[in-house]
Amino acid sequence: MVRPLLLSLLYVATWGVLHSLWPALLRGWRRWLFGAVFVTSVGVWLYPLVTGRQADIPSVVRAASVGWSIASVIVVLAGTPVLLLRRWLERRARVTPVPEAAPTPDVVVAVPPSPLPGGGISRRGLLTNVGRAVPVLAAGTSTVGMASGSSGFQVKEVEVRLPNLPPALEGFRIGQITDVHVGNFIDTQYLGAAVAAMNEARVDLQVMTGDLIDDLEQLDGTMAALAECRAPHGMLAVLGNHEHWRGLEEVLDAYAKVEAKGAPVRLLVDGSHAFEHAGQKVRVVGVDYPMSGRSHRVKAERMLRSAQTAFRDVGRDEVVLCLSHHPDFFDLAAERGARLTLAGHTHGGQVAFLGVPAFWFAFKYMLGRYRKGDHQLYVSGGTGHWMPFRLGVPTEVTVLTLRAA
Repeated sequence: MVRPLLLSLLYVATWGVLHSLWPALLRGWRRWLFGAVFVTSVGVWLYPLVTGRQADIPSVVRAASVGWSIASVIVVLAGTPVLLLRRWLERRARVTPVPEAAPTPDVVVAVPPSPLPGGGISRRGLLTNVGRAVPVLAAGTSTVGMASGSSGFQVKEVEVRLPNLPPALEGFRIGQITDVHVGNFIDTQYLGAAVAAMNEARVDLQVMTGDLIDDLEQLDGTMAALAECRAPHGMLAVLGNHEHWRGLEEVLDAYAKVEAKGAPVRLLVDGSHAFEHAGQKVRVVGVDYPMSGRSHRVKAERMLRSAQTAFRDVGRDEVVLCLSHHPDFFDLAAERGARLTLAGHTHGGQVAFLGVPAFWFAFKYMLGRYRKGDHQLYVSGGTGHWMPFRLGVPTEVTVLTLRAA
């Protein structure tokens, strides 16, 4: 119930900001439209909580609700400073005394009228126009971001150069999907297309680095889509935080059943899987998500425990790759010899300007490549999302090719 309550507070704040910036905007039929959208958007989030079902709400209604919520956030964040500055100028104009005019000779000089000393009206007028531009900016940004988020994934080719890479692994190709979030905005057909894209790229190994699904009603179709993997070494997967939230036992059971049916899909939970490629031994380590609430200490302890368990079977002659939903595991993986770690979780912040994530401060490793000595990390921007809004960070199916440095 927390999310609908927060959204309600957000919409009330949006009303207050808009009413102050542009009072005429919320008069007549527009007031009733605002109220209708308010109720509908809150209802979209309340319905699954009350009924336990997500699929009954039309996708267009869910998308409109998200778009409205994003526009509301922009209105509050951009409009509040404009509103505060305008009110400060108005108070300043009221308390500033008007200087008394000095005596002048009897000479008539044409002087253009000034509404207030210091040009206060022009400054307030400018801020009024800026304030009226805020809802236009919010609607435009929300529309563009929603269109980008709904446009489908791109296949992103990434070349990874590793020192002392064995010749047998020169040109080894890995297809990565992550943060698919099958549910409200991503369906099983979308996931199937992502697996098909990796098949078409003829990768040697496919990996899924967590947050596969949000709507367990689509779990069977989700596993059927993964089972279409045609990579020679199959598909290896790890868990994300959303699997823990949505129904861990159901997800574990689904992975076990699809593997038992002979599908080339294997889930790694603080474990590893070894195979040979052209005579070279390769071991892929997969770690669980460190569910820890907001405690950094608990997260660090659980990551360390996962590392100690997952890497215990690593051999000296093996090339080690690591799969982790949370990118912060990279430090522990590098210490234990993982040449390449693949992660997701951050979605790249979903917003970037000139390639720089807008929320770069939120994670130590946010998006793209990172290096620690001879060890590398790649953080995907995500194949899907639970909120279809993206600017500068498109959804991706990543194809990584290993090369000797």
